[in-house]
Amino acid sequence: MARRLLPLSLLLLLAACSPGGGQGGGGQTQPQASTPTGNNLDAAPAKTTALAVRTLPARPGTLTVERTLAATLRAARDSNVAAQTSGTVTKLLADEGDRVRAGQVVVQLDDTGARQALENARLQVRQAQINLDQTRTNTGQATASLQAAVQAAEASLQKARQDAQSAADLYRLGGISQADLTAARSAQAQAESALAQARNNLAQNGRGGQGSLALLQAQLESAQAGVRQAEENLTRTGVKAPFAGVVVSLAVEVGEFAGQGSPVFRLVDPGTLKATFNVTPQDARALTPGTGLNLDYGGQTYLAVVQDATGVAGSDRLVPVTARVEGGGKTLPVGGSAQVRYRATLGSGVLVPSGAVQTDGGENAVYVAEGGVARQVPVTVVAEAQGRVAVRGLNTGAQVISPVPPSLQDGARVRATPGGGEAP
Repeated sequence: MARRLLPLSLLLLLAACSPGGGQGGGGQTQPQASTPTGNNLDAAPAKTTALAVRTLPARPGTLTVERTLAATLRAARDSNVAAQTSGTVTKLLADEGDRVRAGQVVVQLDDTGARQALENARLQVRQAQINLDQTRTNTGQATASLQAAVQAAEASLQKARQDAQSAADLYRLGGISQADLTAARSAQAQAESALAQARNNLAQNGRGGQGSLALLQAQLESAQAGVRQAEENLTRTGVKAPFAGVVVSLAVEVGEFAGQGSPVFRLVDPGTLKATFNVTPQDARALTPGTGLNLDYGGQTYLAVVQDATGVAGSDRLVPVTARVEGGGKTLPVGGSAQVRYRATLGSGVLVPSGAVQTDGGENAVYVAEGGVARQVPVTVVAEAQGRVAVRGLNTGAQVISPVPPSLQDGARVRATPGGGEAP
């Protein structure tokens, strides 16, 4: 039986409804894209380019730092007291660490010989005084006797003159002979000679007495000078403190021989104790006279006050500073080392964390977040210490990005979160 052909329109409809769809004749059909309808939960999220950063506000302030430096302890009055004479040490009248007054004997040397010399000198003074007194007495007595002899010779001469005058008158009258007149005149001449001799004896006695008295007076004064020297020598056997202070050390013991000029003890005036140390020129300008410092030694803290910081920097570019130590004279070792502490002002400006400052080609800058964008701001570093930097060129309150992500660039979009870095 003959086969019936389907109409062309029906064949086309069947081809369109086949699973492969598309081209017929056994060709490969293309998949059909589906069109989403409504909310599709499997859709991928939109991609973002904002970089997450943390920020903190820049605040003004002054950057300070505490310095700790080694200091050497010295005293303005520090003396190694030496013996002024030689001798064996018989007594130590103070111990190390004792406070003594000016003029107090600390070390006593053997004074036996000095005391004997003083006693001999005093005996010489007494003997010289006796000799002088006796000579004065003898001279006075001799003077009185010779003065009496002069007076007697003057009386005898006066009588002889009267007799001679009477004899001359009688001789003119023929009352006496020539021999009687000659005898009277001879008696007058003898009386005149006796008076001259008496006066000469008195004068010689005066000159001799004065010379003897002057010599004996000089001998007495020499003996008195010997006593003073002996007293000084005796005093030198006691080695005394030249000023009030603390006995730091004793260089001798009882029984040892101390030579003249050898040190026997060391004395320090604790009121003149000073600490010396070296600082940078910048710190020296801030350490003006009267500035207080802390001085640490042996677990104790003492107050020190700056006296001078105007020295010239040495080859190490450091300036010497001298500070007076208040108290501690009995406990702080002169010549020892201590620690001095003080706060130094480094500079003022806007404070930011050290990690916020970026250096590029010698230029310093920080990144701030403004309106979701990172902006690079050039700054000048004033000072840096303890993780903070004082800068100029940055506005107070600016939101500084810290830490700075390695990929951050000027103008990049950012998503800022407050609280980054270390608060200034």
